[in-house]
Amino acid sequence: MSLDEVMGMNVAEVIKFYGYGGNKKDRTIFMYRDEDENIQAVSFKQFYDKSINYAALIQEIKREKGKTDADRFHIGFFMQNTPEVIYLLGGCAFTNSTLVGLNNAQIGEKLAVDINNMEIDVLFVDEVQQPKTGKTFLENVIVAQKKYGFSTLDQKYIIARKKQKNDHPGSISTIGERLEQHTGSDFTPVPLDSDSPGVIIFTSGTTGAPKGIEVPWKKLFDVGVVSTGMLKYTENDVGYICMPLNHSNSLYLNLMPALLNGAKVLIRRRFSATNFVKDIEEVGATIWNSVGDPVMYVVNVLGNDVDYSHLPLRVVISTGTNIQNRNVFSKIFDIDSFIEAFGSTEVGAIAVVSPDTPRYCVGEYLPGKDIKILDEDKGLECELANINDKDQIMNFDRAVGEIVVSQKSLGASAFTGYYNLPQESAAKVDKNGYYHMGDLGAAVEIRGKRYLIFLGRTGTDRLRSKGENFSTTFVEDIIANFKKVLNGTVIGIPHVDSTENDNPVYIIEADNPDSFEIDEFFKFCKTELPDYALPGYIRVLNKLPMTDTEKIRKSALLHDFIERTPERDRDRNDILYKIDQGHIRQFRTGDYVEEIKKCADPAIQARFKAVTRRQDLF
Repeated sequence: MSLDEVMGMNVAEVIKFYGYGGNKKDRTIFMYRDEDENIQAVSFKQFYDKSINYAALIQEIKREKGKTDADRFHIGFFMQNTPEVIYLLGGCAFTNSTLVGLNNAQIGEKLAVDINNMEIDVLFVDEVQQPKTGKTFLENVIVAQKKYGFSTLDQKYIIARKKQKNDHPGSISTIGERLEQHTGSDFTPVPLDSDSPGVIIFTSGTTGAPKGIEVPWKKLFDVGVVSTGMLKYTENDVGYICMPLNHSNSLYLNLMPALLNGAKVLIRRRFSATNFVKDIEEVGATIWNSVGDPVMYVVNVLGNDVDYSHLPLRVVISTGTNIQNRNVFSKIFDIDSFIEAFGSTEVGAIAVVSPDTPRYCVGEYLPGKDIKILDEDKGLECELANINDKDQIMNFDRAVGEIVVSQKSLGASAFTGYYNLPQESAAKVDKNGYYHMGDLGAAVEIRGKRYLIFLGRTGTDRLRSKGENFSTTFVEDIIANFKKVLNGTVIGIPHVDSTENDNPVYIIEADNPDSFEIDEFFKFCKTELPDYALPGYIRVLNKLPMTDTEKIRKSALLHDFIERTPERDRDRNDILYKIDQGHIRQFRTGDYVEEIKKCADPAIQARFKAVTRRQDLF
């Protein structure tokens, strides 16, 4: 009944309803592990009180910066999943501010660009080590500020979660120090405008800079309602959140439905396959949200033959998990429902895997969603796919196009725009009111039901790796700075075991490919680029294929992808390397043959055909 009790409220009113007075204030809203790995619980009352304290701090900073209650105010966080992130969300709700979650894999110039483009007013930063960077989150922020500059963010408004264990900068205050000045006792909440942006969530576009999707407070509430129905969320459920809270996956699918239903969640700082069972067992988690490859990692750690059916986990909602891993995971935990969803941060889910979904599809159209497949050149709707007994699309040229969905049919989940990018926002919706997903796909109809086939991204300038969207442009700009690179580009090919993620292939032009310093180049990449953008393959050529107007012919490179032949193996002006868990080795014909054999999933085969535009691979 909890959801019914809060319908018609806004997010701030929900937090107050559960946390101030009433009989539910002592219920737990979230749990977390402290530095000793012990479980700590936070009640709805404690959450409400902390939210008010954080709101008082936000309002004070707002006034220091000369802003009024009516002015936009962007609260950034550059942290892993910590209690402070949830308190900041509450603080924003009580000050009508906007919470901006920076991607916690960002470093260097890309981090500075995100901070500047989003016009961050105050930034709350983690003090722990930022994985795979050799520095703390705070140290990386300070490096980015000194090297590239922040346009709207003074150092006095960079606030650390806690003091760093070593060499904490004297000029950087902590949240605790700032909160000591603001008990919240004299704070009056600002009425929440549900149409104003509650959060900004990053996605990536076709330019080097990621785009921030504005999510109004009303939409945040509504996606919590939709997720409640989809997951059958109740006040008795326990959510498990180990995907980053700066992603829509955790916010939309677990935190918001838990808040609306008066349920509780466990937040883990970052995903850990080895601690997965321990976490589920200790808190009795019933619902887990996942994006990318975590299901595969859990299966790999546990093995196929273990039995954890005694655990209460009943629902998993995921994007990007292949059918083999879904089946193995479901068997291990004997879960009621493994929901595989397809969609985007901009518009939410548009298709969900049902029990009768063909294995080559990413899901059945959700009820009410008006989805079309449009020919990219003609703008006309493509015909339905004809599938043979080998699960192959027979009318590929006439059935494959861009996936679009009617804004009207999306209702409260409709695309609301990118921050400060009116032209790019307008370009995403055509004159007929259809939002363009930027994904290639096809549709198949079976027994009156329509299912979606995902075949990759449109164009060659956006990739998805390790659950993160990114632009090839920013990678190309950075690798061009390596001393021996004459020219370079990036393409994406499918992974042999993932229906969603791309495997980045860096293609480098060098004077002498045979003597190119591949180890030094990869070391440079690890220093300058976030982990998700690192290559799966590096191809070194003495000359990139070019058009008459001296543009790189990515279509030719995609046609070649990672194919090797004995002739190419002998050509010292065309060398391909594979990056496997940080180790570099040359990739030859025999390796290619074995790699292609792994592509048993028809959905993955279809993706390879779509990316390479070749029908001769399988």
